[in-house]
Amino acid sequence: MIEQQIQMAKRKLAEHSAKGMASELSIFEVAQLMDRIHGLSDDQKILKNNDIFFNPIVLN
Repeated sequence: MIEQQIQMAKRKLAEHSAKGMASELSIFEVAQLMDRIHGLSDDQKILKNNDIFFNPIVLN
């Protein structure tokens, strides 16, 4: 089932790329498809985004 979702996401991104400016996908939809392909869950995205704020280099 997960493989099917990944294949569908890849297909939609390929169509989006082929259509260019005529594509009906928003940037958010494209980002969600890319996250699905690369395996990022919502929790992982939150943690990844929060790393910027809790990075020791930023706090110094």
